[in-house]
Amino acid sequence: MEKIMSKSKEIGRLLLEYGLINNDDLNEGLRFQKETGLRLGEALAELGKVNMDDIDWVLSKQLDIPFVIVEDINVNIELLEKFRKEFLLENRILPLYETADHISIVIEDPSNKSAIDFIHDLFGKKVHVSIGNGRKIGNLLKNILKKAGIPELINSLKDIIERIKGTSFYRIDFLLAKHSCGIKVFGSGILRGMMSMEGVFTREDIFRAFDDLEISFLYEQYSSGKNTFLAIYPLANRLEIISLPAIIGSYGLHLPDDTTFSNARIHGLSNFFRSDDPVQGYRYFSTKSNAPCFEKAVYTLDAAPTDFKERYINICMPEKCPACNGAGCRACRELGYEFIHIEGLYSSDELKEKLKEG
Repeated sequence: MEKIMSKSKEIGRLLLEYGLINNDDLNEGLRFQKETGLRLGEALAELGKVNMDDIDWVLSKQLDIPFVIVEDINVNIELLEKFRKEFLLENRILPLYETADHISIVIEDPSNKSAIDFIHDLFGKKVHVSIGNGRKIGNLLKNILKKAGIPELINSLKDIIERIKGTSFYRIDFLLAKHSCGIKVFGSGILRGMMSMEGVFTREDIFRAFDDLEISFLYEQYSSGKNTFLAIYPLANRLEIISLPAIIGSYGLHLPDDTTFSNARIHGLSNFFRSDDPVQGYRYFSTKSNAPCFEKAVYTLDAAPTDFKERYINICMPEKCPACNGAGCRACRELGYEFIHIEGLYSSDELKEKLKEG
């Protein structure tokens, strides 16, 4: 590491020496660097004067360490799994191989002493460093981790869905952060955390998981900074002929047999039904009318009116599990609640009486 840290030729001068840029390119790069705060090499690459492989090659010459073409790497999955995913992604490091006395890595920034020292301490071995294109390292890692994470995501979703069937939880929330995916369920005003998974997941990964499980769904999506919030509303086939208006408050809102939902609107999800076109992201639902039609309306339980004469009711009402008082235990499938299923035609007063009886 001392050798790496002691080399100090400026990247601009090196690029000039190797004939990869001229003085005009360098001056333009310096101006752009000042405007953007990028490192000089990144600024020159953004301007199209060089590419990042050129930068890495020059650095390897400057530091007298190997330059690795990332596309040619045969990834050692067994070694990669010994590292935390976040550490590799944040530092753009790809482990290459391990011997009895050293471990070899390719890294974007060979002056990243803290990351290299961490690997040394983790394995108790010397660290042999090579330089590689950071963006390509990051993309390769994301692809590898995504392939490894999709089966885990599918299995986790399958388990969660089995647990919330027959409950009031009708929405599954995903918080897609930089290196993790948090999963919660919602219904009857209750939001309950289920699990958090390490890895890089996208909206398309979530959709693929539901498709693999052959579960139809509606979705909402919001973004905040680098995080994405995805709310999935699974739909389930119901054998009964649904009567409208209706209040649905259980897993699987409603999946009709054909590709339209007649003139019905799902209140609480009204932003899905603004046009006559099929709902974006969901190929099974469309609506024929933009105007509110309360006689032909499906309400989510959390958006239902409090006073009504008669509605088709299909809900699961939660009560805290007496065994754990809401903390979660084996008896309640770690949900913290037990559920009373109510189905039929009720007025609001009749429903209240039914709930008292329950």
